[in-house]
Amino acid sequence: MYKNVISFVARGTNSGKTYLMERLIEEMKRRGRKVATLKHTIHPPAVDSEGKDTDRFIHRGADRVVLFSDEGLILYETGPIPVDYLYALSSCGMDVVLVEGFKRGPFKKIEVFNEELYDKPLSLDHPGPDYLAIVSRKPMDVSMPHFCFEDIGAICTLIEESAGLKPNPAG
Repeated sequence: MYKNVISFVARGTNSGKTYLMERLIEEMKRRGRKVATLKHTIHPPAVDSEGKDTDRFIHRGADRVVLFSDEGLILYETGPIPVDYLYALSSCGMDVVLVEGFKRGPFKKIEVFNEELYDKPLSLDHPGPDYLAIVSRKPMDVSMPHFCFEDIGAICTLIEESAGLKPNPAG
């Protein structure tokens, strides 16, 4: 169901997920793709600085707050967010949705592994069909596709193929 969603997961922080996603976004945009991103966090998100209007609305009990201008919008909702609703919001009109984190999510995953911080990739401890590939700084001998951080074009192609996207003549 979540064909165009790829979640970038890691055993822990400082693995390079944000760095990799930034580069993938740039390449996807160069290829003419519409890209949405989701950032999973364990901390409650803030839509505005403490004491500002939208923060005050949230603290007064608003269930949904939308902060917008002519250039864009930010949506804040309180309470648990069902995955199907999250998917509907993020994928509408988009070619690809890139998620940072959300290990337990129902999406296809690319693991970002930092061998300087961790002994073993998460996908080897918890293998499953959702893992598409591993990205690390150094080559690895693993039973799934492996990429180094410099392989941005190849990773984008894997994501496009996984999402069922045809090659874009713009890219």
